[in-house]
Amino acid sequence: MSNFITKNRVPIMVAVWMGLLVLFIYSYAQAVNTVAQGKSKISDESVPSSLLDSMIGSGSASILRNEDIEEAKGKALKMARDEAILKVVGLHVSPEILAKEKDNILKYLTPEQDNIIKESKIVSENQGEDGFYRVKISATIREDMVKTLLTKNLYDDRVIVITSEKNLGNYLKRHVLEHDLIKGIKDKGYLIVDYRTVKNDRVRGLVSAIRQGNTESVKKMGIYYLTDIVVVGFVESKFSQQTKDIYSANATGQVKIHQIGSKKEVSSLTKHNLKGFGSDEEKAGIDAIKKISKQMAEEAMKSFAGKSVKKVKLTIKEIGGDASFRKAKTAILSIPYVKEVSNGISNLDIEEITLYLKTTKSADYIAKELSELKYFVIKKVGKSEILAEARKI
Repeated sequence: MSNFITKNRVPIMVAVWMGLLVLFIYSYAQAVNTVAQGKSKISDESVPSSLLDSMIGSGSASILRNEDIEEAKGKALKMARDEAILKVVGLHVSPEILAKEKDNILKYLTPEQDNIIKESKIVSENQGEDGFYRVKISATIREDMVKTLLTKNLYDDRVIVITSEKNLGNYLKRHVLEHDLIKGIKDKGYLIVDYRTVKNDRVRGLVSAIRQGNTESVKKMGIYYLTDIVVVGFVESKFSQQTKDIYSANATGQVKIHQIGSKKEVSSLTKHNLKGFGSDEEKAGIDAIKKISKQMAEEAMKSFAGKSVKKVKLTIKEIGGDASFRKAKTAILSIPYVKEVSNGISNLDIEEITLYLKTTKSADYIAKELSELKYFVIKKVGKSEILAEARKI
């Protein structure tokens, strides 16, 4: 027995060590897997997938004679943070519209800076000999929050119309349904946004996707133009029959009205097999398209609340000279929903001017926006009149 144990001691020890090694490897693998799962869980819960890193923003502020340098630094830092956020806005909004609407966009984004910017660090800062304090930052931006705020603040008096129109399988060069929809929408007091004025691959891609029924592209299109309402329609005709010299065709169509801010499909209407006639197949198809387009456009208008354009009289005192007058008019034109500013009575000798504003909003709304421009002190607001005094312009 002793000899047996002695002879087999080595194989037994090897087997024991092999067993321990296998147990160790298994335990280690389990531990690594648990840690990996824990890390993955923490990562998924704490870091939103929509974070954009390393957005650079720059800002500068003048250091006044009696101003604390820290105050100038604070102003420059705020400006840099705004710029970093606007770079994310630029990923979703047309460059031309962003340049025009930048100040209005910042009105609702700047108060949310601390929520939008997850973290930031100063890359460089200096106090220049020219009296300006300059700051450059690198920021991590919550893109999802920027998109949410943009979506909530789209212009509700602007409409984009996109249609796909085919006659006997061929795309129409002159869109019948689009024309009828635009006419009706304009009559309701809305502004039509012509997406064709911007010719780039992004717009072409969105339009193509929308015509194929992609609703996510509808939302992107609305945000790109800061437009709350997007109308999508299609119409097509097919040859029906020939009776002697008269040809007939059937048309089918659909119109959907999307409200981007509320994420709703306001209206959806479909018509089938409306018949048209003509002296050949093509004319019969066009006749059917004209008939169905007119009917669908008329029905679609029932979903549009009328936007009545009001005239608000604005009197500004202590306006200063002609240069101040031009600056005031430019600033007023930048106010959302102000469609037109026309001159009334102007007497620059006594530094007083009168302007007439065409808008779909109330005088109270215009007065509030004027006060936020910080160029004016509002003295009185009536039903359709505003009295203001100019500050430094």
